[in-house]
Amino acid sequence: MADAAAVSTLKTPDASSQSALDAAAADLLAQRAAAPDAANRSADRPALPTAAAPTADAAAAKAAADKAAADKAAADKAATDKAAADKAAADKAAADAAAKAAADKAAADKAAAAKAAADAAAAKAKAAAAVPVYANNLDGWIKQAVVILKANGNSVSYNAIYQAAMHESAGNPNAVNGWDSNAAAGHPSIGLLQVIGPTFNAYSLPGHKNIYNPVDNIIAGARYAAVRYGSLDNVVAARCGGSCWVGY
Repeated sequence: MADAAAVSTLKTPDASSQSALDAAAADLLAQRAAAPDAANRSADRPALPTAAAPTADAAAAKAAADKAAADKAAADKAATDKAAADKAAADKAAADAAAKAAADKAAADKAAAAKAAADAAAAKAKAAAAVPVYANNLDGWIKQAVVILKANGNSVSYNAIYQAAMHESAGNPNAVNGWDSNAAAGHPSIGLLQVIGPTFNAYSLPGHKNIYNPVDNIIAGARYAAVRYGSLDNVVAARCGGSCWVGY
């Protein structure tokens, strides 16, 4: 053997070294002798179990499970899509309803505004028709003054005003007396009924403060006559053909 030859060629060792070499050689021989048995023992070991090939039932079960999962996913998607579609439809319906309500309100507001404007125009026209238009002459001035005096609690006849106006100023609303005692005292008689300033201020009505306005002048003169003589009609009746006339 090669190992034995190698050992025989070595230099002869001392006794202790020889003993160590002998022990090592014996151990090596024992290992070689045991090696075939170890190989045989590994061959005798039972084989490890291997995975069994899938059966037809297992494949069918897997296919069914896969189909069920796919069906569920499809159903979930359909439910999600339907919910989204329903919400979109509800939102659109709400928006349409809000738009219709706004349009209806705008139309109602417009109609109400148009009706209010029409009513106001009708009321204005009615009021204008109810207010008589008086001529800008002695006849018109007297008629307007009679209406205003009556509305303020003073009844006076058309004839009394006419007679007084013709006697005092000959129907001239701009007449001014600059020669009598009133004029000398600094208060000339003015206007249709020849009323002096202090008397006019005391007996005129609100809104009728122009002594040269024939209607305002009649109002103040008639109200003064009502306080002083009971009425302008009494003054005219007491004229006695002009000799009993008392001015203002």
